[in-house]
Amino acid sequence: MSDFVSITIDDRQLQATLRNLERAGGDLTPAMRKISQTLLKITEDNLEAEGRPKWAPLAESTKLARLGGKKAFKKNGEFKASAQRQLSNFRILQHSGQLASSVTPDYDSTQAVLGSNKVYAAIQHFGGEAGRGGSVELPARPYFPMTADGELQPEAREEVLDTVLRHLKSAAGV
Repeated sequence: MSDFVSITIDDRQLQATLRNLERAGGDLTPAMRKISQTLLKITEDNLEAEGRPKWAPLAESTKLARLGGKKAFKKNGEFKASAQRQLSNFRILQHSGQLASSVTPDYDSTQAVLGSNKVYAAIQHFGGEAGRGGSVELPARPYFPMTADGELQPEAREEVLDTVLRHLKSAAGV
């Protein structure tokens, strides 16, 4: 008769952890809420940085329109001091602040999204023809955290993955 060694493994904790992970993977609402807020913050950062990578500068015609046209000049053709100060403070896509304040996050258990209710939001992001008969070509100034190919920009991708990992680690009790 040979001697047998019997080992009993108590895996109740592992089973509970796996059940928690399964529940966390089934309801991603908390993670999606955090992801939507992260995407909003990155959008705000993109607007503040005037693009990552940098956007095309404002057209001279846009600058002049913001300054009030001919009223911005002295009789000798130079800018008035007040116009010069204004010119140095111009922010791309932030003239009134309405576009930035219109960006809102939303989420549910399967997705996190950003949107804007401004009719000009898409043309500012993607660029394209605007004005009467498409007489003006606006350059793309992507402020949402996505590349031209529709991928998340690197900062956003890292943050989103980190958020999902934190969500799962929390569910696992790690």
